[in-house]
Formats: sequence, structure tokens, C-alpha cells
Amino acid sequence: MSDDFSGVDWQTARYDDKELTPGDPYEVARLGKRIADTAALIQEQATKLHNLVDGNGWDSDAGREFQKKTGETVGLLTKSHQRYAAAAEALGSQVGAAPGDEHQHTDWATALDHAQNLVRTALIKAKAADADRSHCQKQMDQHPGPDDHPGKQRLDKQKECADTDLEDAKKDLRRALSYRDTQAGYAKAAIHDAVEHDGLKDPQHHWWDNWKDWVADIGHWAGVAAAVLGVLALVLSWVPVLGEVLAALALIASVVALVCDTISALDGKGTWLDVAIDAIGVLSFGAGRLLGTTAKEAAVAARGASALKDVGLAREVGLNPAAARGLAEALNGVKPGQIGKALAEGPAELLPRMRSVVKESLDVKAYVDDIRVAAGQLPGEESLLAEGAPKLAQVSGSSFKTMAGFGKALYIGSQTLPLTLGWSNLAPVGAGESKATGPNLLSGLKEIPGVGAGGIPFYNWTWHAGG
Repeated sequence: MSDDFSGVDWQTARYDDKELTPGDPYEVARLGKRIADTAALIQEQATKLHNLVDGNGWDSDAGREFQKKTGETVGLLTKSHQRYAAAAEALGSQVGAAPGDEHQHTDWATALDHAQNLVRTALIKAKAADADRSHCQKQMDQHPGPDDHPGKQRLDKQKECADTDLEDAKKDLRRALSYRDTQAGYAKAAIHDAVEHDGLKDPQHHWWDNWKDWVADIGHWAGVAAAVLGVLALVLSWVPVLGEVLAALALIASVVALVCDTISALDGKGTWLDVAIDAIGVLSFGAGRLLGTTAKEAAVAARGASALKDVGLAREVGLNPAAARGLAEALNGVKPGQIGKALAEGPAELLPRMRSVVKESLDVKAYVDDIRVAAGQLPGEESLLAEGAPKLAQVSGSSFKTMAGFGKALYIGSQTLPLTLGWSNLAPVGAGESKATGPNLLSGLKEIPGVGAGGIPFYNWTWHAGG
């Protein structure tokens, strides 16, 4: 449910709808009471066991060993009591009165009851306001008079008042849901803190025990980085050096995401659909590199072809060969004496080159060379174009110019579609994460058996992301 509550039917909405405040506070309190009784029973047994060996008559090897084992058991029981007691306190054993300060911590049973009462009140207000505004709108629609008719204007003001009341009800509802979330967070944190720090975990927890979560988190944020860098590389692809550096960084992030998502898929935490989308993203960089290179080569050749055509026109009007060549080079942005070499830059056939997509995707040296060429640091790969060269649209038409435009369109398509797919597949890894980094638009698709499969067959295979 969105913050503006669009699509809510105020006439049928219930306080315990799953989007609002589901649950029974009295059932929560009964559970809390049972846990509190269990905590008291554990404490009672620990005390009895301690009293059993707290006295004389144990001065022997067997007695001392028994005391040692019993002491360890009493210690474990005491820790268990603390865990149960913390859970009971967080849940609450009875539904208490509404808190005077909504910012103070209270048990979950009391907090849930108060949140539900707040939601009930807000929904009653919203229901009445919605009915009033609908009634006013209906009467306005049926009113025979013009818009400036006093009766119609009175109805319009009444509708405005009803709209204001509905917005106030929505604010009350947001406050109630915020209170629900805050108090639920307090209860969750209290139970989690007791479980994590009561010393009962065996073996002792280390940071590397959660390596699978670390891998999934790294894969997620690498995917976010790949999406951002990929968009920047696409937008700035024609900026020398910067475009090549961004493309290389985006490729690195995509490979990291692919490796991490593959590990998560093998573990069953992720899906093979994630891996497939990552693989498409990685391969798109190879395809993009070939298509981008083709477009750039065709653009240079188009300038050479245009310059050659201008040389012929200049000769026809009487210019000598040197002057004609100089004029043509200046008009088309080709460096002096490089018209022939620019023509030779024409791209080879595109489809045969596309067979090398996989190689081009993972060829680190090729990306480094692209950066060096753009920076003018690779011998023999200097640019043939003069500074301040005119735009490609300003040179005369040729097959090379058509190929350059076609290659550029293919390049944009080869990057846009995988980037959109990869971004759509990003799922949030933490509460409150922005939709920009975790839209999770493909979550429904992964619930389809087979499509959202993960794990290893006959070991931990799952047919869909939900398990």
C-alpha cells in the first residue's frame, strides 16, 4: 500500500487488513504469558539444581566433578531464562492501557492494540469523509445549474471540506502505521539482542559465519553499481577517456555481481534467473564494445568519404590540388593528409565480428587499450580527426554515414535493454532501501515454478524463489 493510499476502498477497509495492522493483541499477550511462565519455570529449576549441590558433602573427586557439570547446566539454564524473559517482556503478557507518550517503548501486545485503535479511528474518519465527498460529487454532477450557481458552489465547498477531512484521516493513518512500525522494531530489536548476546549460540558467532549474506549483499550492490555506471557509460560514451573508463568499471561491477549471484544461486539463496540476467549484462558489454567501435570507425570513414567528395567539388571550381585537399579536410574535420587513412578506417562486416562477443566481454586488455587509445597513449592509434571537428550530421551522406548511424542505434539498444533488465531485477537487501536501488520488479516472475529456480538438483534445489 502506497503512502497516498491510492486504490483503497475506504468503505470496506478494515483495521486488521494485512497492509494496515494485522494480528490479535490478545493472542500476542497469551503467547507472551506462556513464554513468561516458561521463563519462571526455568528459573525455578535452575534454583533447585543450584541448591542441590550448594552445601557440604561434596568434598571428593566425584562430588567436585558433579558440582562442575551442574554449575555449567545452571549457567545454561540461567541464560535460557534470560532469553525467554526478554522475549516475554518484549511481547507483553497482557494488553495494557494506551501509552501517554507514543515515542516510549512498550510491549508489542499493548502497542499493537493501540495501533489498531488509531487505525480504527482513522478509517472511521476516512469512511465518513469519502462518503461525503462522493455524495457531494454525485449531487454536483446531477445539478442542472451552471458552475457558478449558488447551490452548486455550496456543494463544491462541502466537497472541499470532505477532501480535507479525508487527507487528515490519511495523515492519522500514516501516524498510526509509523507507530506500528516503530514499536514492532523495538520488540524485534529486544528479542534479537537477547538471542545474539545471551551466550547460548554454539559455536561462537564470527563475522565469517554470515558469508552467504555477505556474498548476496555484495552481489546486490555490485548490481546497483553496474546499473549506475552502465547508464553513465551509455550517456557519456562519446566523451574520450571518460566513456571508456566508465564502461570498464561497469564491466567489473557486472562480473562481480555475476560471480556473487552464481554463488547465491548454488546455495539456493538466489535464483538462476538472476544469474542469466547478469550474464546477459556482461555479454552486452562485449556486444556494445564491438558495436560502438563499428559506429566510431564508420563515422571516421564517413568523414573521409565526405572529404574526398569535397576535394572533387573544389577542383571543379578551379582550386589547385593542395588547396582543394586542405579545404576538404577543414570542412570535414579530418587531419591534414589523412583522408585516405580515414577511408581505410571503414568497419569490416558487422555480423562476423559479433561472433567474438564473449571474448570481447572478458578481454581486460581490450578495455585497457580502449582507454589508452582515447587518451592518445597507444602508438599508432592516434585519432584521425582534428579538434573541433563538425558533427557527423554536417558531413555529406555516404554508406559509411548510414552505417555509423545504424551502428550507434544498435549500440544504444545493446546497452539499454540489458541495463533496464538488470535494474528491474535488483531486490532490496535491507529494510527501508530505496526503490531506486531495489525496485524488485521481477519478484512475481520468480514465484513461477522453474523460472525462479535456484540451488543444485538433488541437493538444495528449489523450483521458485519462495522455496
